[in-house]
Amino acid sequence: DAARVDCLTEEYAIEFDFGQKWAESIGQALYYGIKTGKRPGVVLILEKDTDARYLDRLNAVADKHGIKVWTMKPEEIKE
Repeated sequence: DAARVDCLTEEYAIEFDFGQKWAESIGQALYYGIKTGKRPGVVLILEKDTDARYLDRLNAVADKHGIKVWTMKPEEIKE
């Protein structure tokens, strides 16, 4: 269906997204997990300290739905 997983490992189908897109990342991770048969995961990219509120929201949902969550800062992204 032309969907593209951001990162696929042996165990996880992982969506990378910025803090303000935390809710969208949940749906994408769950969908990718279903389509690949792997566990859903989200890497939330935190650009500023105030983005912590998005991480709190993501974690509240992730805990209920078995989504693994990681965080990173933009400067940690290598091209």
